[in-house]
Amino acid sequence: MIRLKKFFLYSLLGGILLLLGSILGIWLGEERIIALFVREANRHLRTPVQVGKIDLSLIDQFPRVSVTLQNVVVGGSFPQDTVALARARRLYCAFDIWDLVAGRYRVRAVTLDSATVQVRYDAQSQPNWDVFRSDSSDASDDKPFAFDLERIVLRRVLVIYDDVARRQRHTIRAHDLRAGLSVTDELIDVQADGKARIEAIELGQDKYFRQKELTLKTLIAIDRPGRRVTIQPSDLHIGPATYSVSGTVGYGGETQLDLRLEGRQTDIQSVVALLPPRLAGNLSGYRSRGEVYFRGTVRGTMSAYSNPRVDVQFGCRDASFYHPEYRETVEHVYLTGTFDNGNQRSLRTSTLALRQVRGTLHGRALGGNLRYHNFDDPTVQLDLRADLDVARALRFYPVAAVRQASGDARLAMRFNGNLRAFRAQPAAAAVQSSGDLTLRGVSLRLRDFGQPFTGLSGNFILRRNDVAVSDFKGRIGRSDFQINGLFKNALGWLLLPRQQLLVEADVESRLLDFDQLLSAQLADAALQKSPPKGKKHGRQSEYEFHVAPNLALDVQASVSRVQFRRFRGRNLNGTIRLRDQVISSPTLSVAAAGGQASIRGSIDARQPDLLKVHTTMACSQLPLDSLFYVFEDFGQKFITARHLRGRLTASGESDLYFDRRLTPLTDRMEAEVRATVRNGELNNFEPLQKLSMIARREQLRHLRFAELTNNFYIQSRTVYMPEMEIRSNVRTASIIRVTGTHTFDQQMDYHLSIPVLPGLLHRASMGGSGTTGPNLLLAIQGDENDFKVSYDRARAQANRAAATPPSSGPRPTLGDLLNNPAAAPDPAALPAEARKPFELKKPPKKPAQPQPDEYFDF
Repeated sequence: MIRLKKFFLYSLLGGILLLLGSILGIWLGEERIIALFVREANRHLRTPVQVGKIDLSLIDQFPRVSVTLQNVVVGGSFPQDTVALARARRLYCAFDIWDLVAGRYRVRAVTLDSATVQVRYDAQSQPNWDVFRSDSSDASDDKPFAFDLERIVLRRVLVIYDDVARRQRHTIRAHDLRAGLSVTDELIDVQADGKARIEAIELGQDKYFRQKELTLKTLIAIDRPGRRVTIQPSDLHIGPATYSVSGTVGYGGETQLDLRLEGRQTDIQSVVALLPPRLAGNLSGYRSRGEVYFRGTVRGTMSAYSNPRVDVQFGCRDASFYHPEYRETVEHVYLTGTFDNGNQRSLRTSTLALRQVRGTLHGRALGGNLRYHNFDDPTVQLDLRADLDVARALRFYPVAAVRQASGDARLAMRFNGNLRAFRAQPAAAAVQSSGDLTLRGVSLRLRDFGQPFTGLSGNFILRRNDVAVSDFKGRIGRSDFQINGLFKNALGWLLLPRQQLLVEADVESRLLDFDQLLSAQLADAALQKSPPKGKKHGRQSEYEFHVAPNLALDVQASVSRVQFRRFRGRNLNGTIRLRDQVISSPTLSVAAAGGQASIRGSIDARQPDLLKVHTTMACSQLPLDSLFYVFEDFGQKFITARHLRGRLTASGESDLYFDRRLTPLTDRMEAEVRATVRNGELNNFEPLQKLSMIARREQLRHLRFAELTNNFYIQSRTVYMPEMEIRSNVRTASIIRVTGTHTFDQQMDYHLSIPVLPGLLHRASMGGSGTTGPNLLLAIQGDENDFKVSYDRARAQANRAAATPPSSGPRPTLGDLLNNPAAAPDPAALPAEARKPFELKKPPKKPAQPQPDEYFDF
């Protein structure tokens, strides 16, 4: 026992002495080892290498001794290339300590740490990695220094492969990848395993395997004389899926591939990851349960001018598909899929096919077939059948524009044609399409539309590019509709951007509530509930009018009731057309306010913030009080609905302008109205109470007139009223002549002329025969809340100046007229210009600007 302890102690002591001796020898020979390493590296490499620092270490690669190079830059083989082949923070070249003791300097292992390697091919397929000298690859025992690699380790290494000629770029990040090597004169065996991350494998414009973590385990044999790589069955683990790769790669000239791939324990995410994003789309977020399989082959030459043949088969049997964020699952799914790049091995001859697809969503069947040929100029064959609960379908595959949905839909559709030709001319393309869609009790709530669509039912029949609509009815908020007609270019409008939809239809409705329909177009409905700070919640912000640029209408409308604010219309009938954001109607008739009106005109919405409304209108037997009530007294309080009675018959033309919120731009408004009022009454009108000098207040409180006719003009934010004659029931003021202006700022300037009957202010006629009374001239001026009725002195002076000769005496005053009627001139003897000194002249037009703080409710 004592001898055993002594033996162990002496052995340990000997080992320590040997180790210390080796360390001392290595330390003493450090400069020689580094010099040999640099000389040998320069002999093997033909491109310059920059190194920040070189050390000899016993710790970095223990138990081996390593030459540690820091901040290494290896240039590429392209002439005048500024992009390095490799950049590494640290490069370890390890030696066995026994080799060093024996005087043989053999690099047995290489470790690359925190590096970037860029392998590139230029447009002529020349590589940038041709950095090794052709006469330096042999290693013999008589050389003091040589590379005899047994192991390669990559840690945190980014590898970029870029082939300009083949339009390929692959980016892989090796976390911790280890390779064991067995090297002979004719064969190199590589056994590799480790973890890596595929950032992207780019083929042309398509990216495969984006952001995928993988675990690699492979065995590769390299035939050096035959320049061929044989891949033994090797496994790539991507998530739960395992892909097996085997075959050969010949690199003696053009690359020859003969590879076989097979997927085990794959799911939909693994399969979709192999497809380009333009095909995968939102499917990449879905998961699957059940049997999903994948296998394929890659055979042929890969060069700058040719691609290998790719054949892939995939599918599933009794699988289920779901999205982690949603609450619906498509079950019992069966499908068979294939992909191949065709005889020409290009995108133009590539074909993706899904056959015999079937499954169930909440027990309701769906299925179909798809063939997508020629990825450069696609031709699509689609056969789709589905019986859907709309709510569950949208929960399984959400549509961003739809917030909520319910109801049933049954769809059967076929499409066969070239997508490029269809995009260019949907109506004329040689495509075959047919289908049938039936809606039953569908309700939708859209994100950008405030009012819900409810009770949608109807039948849609697709023929080529058009859809025939039969008994499509439903509600939008409180409004309802029923449509029968033809939607032309419906398929192009639905599937392609900037396509126009033409609706030729008969539309019937029991109620159209434009209070809801116009406010529903607000993108942010919450703005109405909580307006921005400092802004009042007024009617200027309640509405928004917008016309889609890709919508055209030719509609025959019949509406039982129409309402907008106080307006209540009945039996609206007529034709409505829409082209290029201009709405027009050759004729519309509506019963409203107890009368009948007909309208023709247009709404030009091509400039969203400058809506031009041109109308020609005629109405018959409209009650004045109802009219003023409906139009909210036209935005003034001087003459209101409680003051007026009578029947209005009128016609007129107008050009009105609004912004997108339907706020009138009053500076631009122009209108001419020809109006006749019969059996009229002016009741409790305050300015008339100030004329008690000529009639009793009871008579003035209820002023009646048989007929009134006049033209009115609107321009430059002013209503112009030429002189009109009112024949009233007041005996002492049976004829009242009125003229004046009323601005949109409620500034009034009215002038009244009241002939006073004989007996009240009796005098001899200026002509010397008969008797008559003078004209009482009054002015009503101010605003509707602060006005005054006064003697129109300026007009009276103008009358006297026109009627009195220069040699006559002093002019009579109002007191003279009241005390001495003979002093007043005879109106009948006055010239026409003196009797009508106020003549309407429409002012010249001047440029107007929108008034954002003003509101004229017309």
